[in-house]
Amino acid sequence: MQKQPTTLAIDTSCDETSASVVEGVRVLSNIQPSQMEYHKKYGGVVPSLAKLAHTERIDNVVTEALKQAQKTIDDVDYISVTYGPGLAIALEVGINKAKELAKEFNKPIMIINHMEGHLLSSFAERNSMLEVNGHGRSVQCVEVANKCPSIGVLISGGHTEFVLVKQIGEYEKIGETLDDSCGECLDKCGRMLGLGYPAGPIISEFSKKQRKKVKIEKVKDNQSTLLRLSSGTESYELPIPMANSNDLNMSYSGLKTAFKQLVDKIAEDKKVKKVKDGKLEANIETFDLEKEEIMNLCVLLEATAYEQIAIKLKNALRKYSVKEVWLGGGVVASSRLRSVVRSTVKSFDESIEVRYPYSKKLTTDNAAMIGVAANINMLQLQKLQISLSPENKATLGEHGIFIDSSDFSEIDRDPSLELPVYV
Repeated sequence: MQKQPTTLAIDTSCDETSASVVEGVRVLSNIQPSQMEYHKKYGGVVPSLAKLAHTERIDNVVTEALKQAQKTIDDVDYISVTYGPGLAIALEVGINKAKELAKEFNKPIMIINHMEGHLLSSFAERNSMLEVNGHGRSVQCVEVANKCPSIGVLISGGHTEFVLVKQIGEYEKIGETLDDSCGECLDKCGRMLGLGYPAGPIISEFSKKQRKKVKIEKVKDNQSTLLRLSSGTESYELPIPMANSNDLNMSYSGLKTAFKQLVDKIAEDKKVKKVKDGKLEANIETFDLEKEEIMNLCVLLEATAYEQIAIKLKNALRKYSVKEVWLGGGVVASSRLRSVVRSTVKSFDESIEVRYPYSKKLTTDNAAMIGVAANINMLQLQKLQISLSPENKATLGEHGIFIDSSDFSEIDRDPSLELPVYV
């Protein structure tokens, strides 16, 4: 078997300072201390605070990644680093650290698109080795190549999109949110319920506890498709955005608005009843929901958000013949989302496999997925017999550019970068 490349990977795309050592697709270490306490009181990520935390932590995180992997920098073949998309001032901390290491230890750098990292995160393994297979200039990793074509479903706080994977490096975005991401919608709706930041995991937890106590059904209302939740004498409804459109695009801004209107109506109805019963003064402006109501709303919100994904995924499966569906991104940590996707795929074709990262830590922003993506691309370079020298800078589309440590002109971060599309 061909020697497996070993990379020291770095990701500082948002609010996770992460470094990882990856051999083939085997994750030897993955250090990702949380910045949650920095941002929690602000209800979201503050870019300047994220950069400060990255700057304070990056050296120790890299050192710890090597230590846990029981490797030295000399054991590393090259450095891999996220160059976008992400927060510009956060990205530059990781990129500058990669430059520093490359110059000091004479290591090349491969720059990786953050979204390709999420796309390939499900191929990360604790104890497996990557194999390669040669077929002219169409060499891929056996494990990955045999699974293509596939559909990538990337669901996070910043992205919600479907990607057709023809082969590694051949990606076509076939559907995306037209406004808010699924994760952003969940967090902002959770804030309306007073769940704090990030609200997504709390919504998932409440929904899991409450789901069996309620009934949810899909109903038609004129031109709209809705989900209705029934619990005792209470009944709530939310529309499924774009459920009847023929394309693969999604929308979460409308769901967020509808959810706010529903929450306001429930609170107002409760207030009116309390005032009528003489239990509340009419001039009180707000009225908190009861825990049972909050949990019911979490069930309905999560179900509606994921039902839109299920509808669009089934449309994609009808349009494209694929072998697998790959899940990536922070919202994939939700067991409910994974279950919905599995059920959707199984109902369409039981032979299509659904894969997702082996650990929740690999669904969030992390360096391990960057290392996996880099090594998969690295093996392509090796089989194509492209040398790792400045005069032979190998460009794999826009995502995997391999450069010598003496020339960093191509590694300026582009925060608006999206997943490369090759059609």
